[in-house]
Amino acid sequence: MTKKATTKKKAYTRKISGITIDASKLSQVKTKAKEAKTNATLKFGKFHPDAKLKATGKKVTSDDNNARVKAVNGKTVKEALAGGLYTATDLNYDINKIKTLEIVS
Repeated sequence: MTKKATTKKKAYTRKISGITIDASKLSQVKTKAKEAKTNATLKFGKFHPDAKLKATGKKVTSDDNNARVKAVNGKTVKEALAGGLYTATDLNYDINKIKTLEIVS
């Protein structure tokens, strides 16, 4: 009996704002963003959904957190939460405690 040589397909990846995301994660993010536009159950915490986020330039020791801040820089609260990178609690912590993000409008 001969064995068939199988080649493992390399997952499709895409780099968005310096973060590498595979195809399955990308489709999940798109789905969540679409749901956020129609779903009123998304929790925004005390922040207005249309408020813009801006990175303050402060860096923390975790490269993942720095990349996450960079990814949401210039986006609205709704986009940041719908993208799946942040929860309202995480956003509140980054804005009020460690001050890596700020609300500009």
